[in-house]
Formats: sequence, C-alpha cells, structure tokens
Amino acid sequence: MRTDVDRQLARVSAVRRCLLSLLPKVALSRTTGLLTALPLPRLLRGPFYRWFARRYGADLDQIDGELTSFRSLARFFQRPLRAGARPLGPGPLVWPCDGRIVTAGPLAGSRIPQVKGNDYELADLLGDRTRAAALADGSQATIYLAPGDYHRVHAPFAARLDAVVALPGTLFPVNPPAVGCIPRLFARNARHVFHCTLTDGLAATVVMVGAFNVGGTRVTATAGQALRPGDELGQFGFGSTVVVVIGRGGAGLAPCLPHQRVLMGQTAATTPAS
Repeated sequence: MRTDVDRQLARVSAVRRCLLSLLPKVALSRTTGLLTALPLPRLLRGPFYRWFARRYGADLDQIDGELTSFRSLARFFQRPLRAGARPLGPGPLVWPCDGRIVTAGPLAGSRIPQVKGNDYELADLLGDRTRAAALADGSQATIYLAPGDYHRVHAPFAARLDAVVALPGTLFPVNPPAVGCIPRLFARNARHVFHCTLTDGLAATVVMVGAFNVGGTRVTATAGQALRPGDELGQFGFGSTVVVVIGRGGAGLAPCLPHQRVLMGQTAATTPAS
C-alpha cells in the first residue's frame, strides 16, 4: 500500500521528469561548453580552480602540471594525472574512471538495471542488436562521474578496439535524481560506444554517455587499436556516466553497492561467469 510519503515522492518525480523533458537541454549544454572554453586570466586560474576543488571535492594532488597551465575551465575538467599517480591493480579488469557506482553486477539477459525497478534494453544503449546479443547474460557496471572527478576514461581490460560509434540523442542530466525519474535515460542521451574484443575472444563494450552541461566528449582512441588496461579512450567535460559491459564466459564485474566510490586503475571486483 502506498503511503502519503510515497505519493508525495511520486509527484515530485513526475514534476522533475516533466521539467527535464521540456528543458532545451542540447542548446543549453552547447552554450555551457562555449562558456567553459573561454580563456581565464592567468592570475585568476589558481584561486578559481582551488575554489572549484573545495566546492566539488576535486583532488588537486595528482594533477600533471601547474594549475595556471589550464587556460580554461574546460581544460581543467579534462586535466591529466601525473605519471605514477594511479598504478594499475592486478587482475584482468580495472575501473575505467573515477566515480560512484549506479548499478553493477550480472545482466538479466539483455537488460541493464538503471535503478531498482527501472531497467532498459542493452540493444537500445548500443544501437546494435547483434552486439547486444553477444553481451547477453554477461556483467555490467554503470559509473557516475561527478563534476569534481577526474574526467578521462580508460580501457578497463586488454582488448582490440573494433569500432567507435557516435550515437545521437538528447542530454538529460545523469545525476541520481534524474536517473531515478527518467526512464531509459542512458539509452536516450547522446553517447560514444567503444566496441571491443577481449584477448580471449569475448565481446566487451565501454559506453561514454553524454549529459546535460557536459562540454562535449572527446574520443582519443582509434578503431583497430590494441588496448591495454589503463589506455585512454576519451575525455568528458564536467561529468557524466560510463557503462562497461562484458560478455558471459570469462571474468566479470561482480555486484557493487550503489554509490560505492571507485577510482580509475583500481582492480575491479571480478567473478568467474558460470
């Protein structure tokens, strides 16, 4: 039986869903991208980036370069790590990015859980039913990158990069309130899909999902490239979401609790597929 609190939460969610659907998300996001690319006066860069770090919890200790070298906020979002800042953990899988787990664990056939009680078809995310079938009954991890996180995305495994496909879409926010109220959000946003084949022949995919106010997604890997764990795939501006899917038959991504913090390069919990 639904309580008054449940009904109130449902109304709030419905209002949020309506407002986000009506918002001119793509136009506003493009404007944000242009603004964040504007050069900042050199004297203001250090104080501004330190304020940003305090406000959003960014770690400045592992940055490669001086704060004043990042001429715009967009460049600061895509800051590199200094050499040795993230030694790779052991095992066949590492986390591809910094962030917090949205959902992680085994796939239910070809469906990915977005949040509890809300899932979507893998084929809709990938835009490719053949690739989705090859990944069915495997495992997945969906990772949310907040504005303060390191914004580069790396290969979580050794593989051949077969193709990089850009899929059009809108730009809903990907923060927890939006994920909880927008059905099939990750399959509706613009995204880049990295189709891979692991060294044991299994299919695997990394998806960089665009988001509201993300100042563009930059792809830095190329089709045909032999990937090692930790090799860079691309860069986000401001924050977004990464979805990793691995086909059944080898090591997979074990279940993780929602909101669990992960860091790029750490060993991703693995479990042998049954």
